[in-house]
Amino acid sequence: MTVRPYAGASTTTVVATTANGRIVLDALNGRATVTLSAATTTDFTPGRYVYDFVFDSGSVVTRVLEGVFVVIAGVTV
Repeated sequence: MTVRPYAGASTTTVVATTANGRIVLDALNGRATVTLSAATTTDFTPGRYVYDFVFDSGSVVTRVLEGVFVVIAGVTV
């Protein structure tokens, strides 16, 4: 999964992969779990971000999910 500040950006905000441990695949139950630590999400400044989640078989890359999310500055803390 790659998160960028906007579509087409050359910089990435965060990358989650099975290699870096941020994605865990559960093939038996058909699940993929993405986990981002507090230390990783601290680097997100308020704003809009885009992401996509792809499976790469080595010969075929398939986008299975894409979207937009907004980070809002904390109100209470």
